[in-house]
Amino acid sequence: MACGVISAAIAGPHWALADTPARTRVRVASVVSAAWLPLWIAKDKGMFAAHGLDVEITTVQNVSTVVGALGRQFEVSGCTPIDIVKARLRKLDVVGISGNTQELSSNQQMRLVANANGPVRSIADLKGQVVATPSLNGVIHIATLNALRQRGVDPKDIRFQEMAFANMADQLAAGRVAAAEIVEPYASAPMKTGVTSLGNPMLSVGDPVILTCWMANGQWAASHRGAVAAWRAALDDAIAYIGKHDKASRAVLTKWTRLPETVANATRLPAYTTRIGDADIETWIKASAAVGAISETASAVGSSFYDAKP
Repeated sequence: MACGVISAAIAGPHWALADTPARTRVRVASVVSAAWLPLWIAKDKGMFAAHGLDVEITTVQNVSTVVGALGRQFEVSGCTPIDIVKARLRKLDVVGISGNTQELSSNQQMRLVANANGPVRSIADLKGQVVATPSLNGVIHIATLNALRQRGVDPKDIRFQEMAFANMADQLAAGRVAAAEIVEPYASAPMKTGVTSLGNPMLSVGDPVILTCWMANGQWAASHRGAVAAWRAALDDAIAYIGKHDKASRAVLTKWTRLPETVANATRLPAYTTRIGDADIETWIKASAAVGAISETASAVGSSFYDAKP
């Protein structure tokens, strides 16, 4: 270990070290989104290998569907804090091992937008309207419900329709939906019709608030503490790299997402962080319970691997 640290000091950044002889295999499930750029940077730039990890990435459509596979098909999966909460309510052995992105007022990824030519000018005008949502069970929708609750608007007076982000602009332009819960890169992409921002519901939950994170099988995390620490260290290196090498990072984004280069270059990148603790998860428990997204009594204690007792 000491020799490795000395070598790193001489050679430069420690993620530039040669592969270590014995690396821990980590099978990872992730979706395609700019949110997961640190994962791809750490893989492509050798940061995982430098920290002793052999990371295999599998792209899935919905990370919520792989929770039950943790510990068998996968060791680690991308997720949201509410995915961790719901898994633990189902008595599944999962823990949050690292943060990934956070929403904050200085770097906003989410918007609730309305057709500028329509009748909606504020959240209060959504009563009786159709609103597009990516998922009725996800953190984006929970945030919207929370913002409506805080403004005194009953969500039951609104009809929410699930659809892919890529289809929302067309549906807004056609007037089939009055508003949409949208995120980057779609939030800053040119629309076929003008839109009015109704604010960022995510900030109604917290500022900052953890938006995406990483979870693992609890038994695996407990028996691979070194690998968990290495995972976070590699992602920290990747986040630092993104901050210093914007052009190269966006090239990796283009490769993994297959977005047109012009879109990848124009995308507002999220605020990345590996920070996560029980308090971050508790924030989502409170918001979810307030809007009826969970009815069971839930506690965040032990949800974060780094807050859990040894």
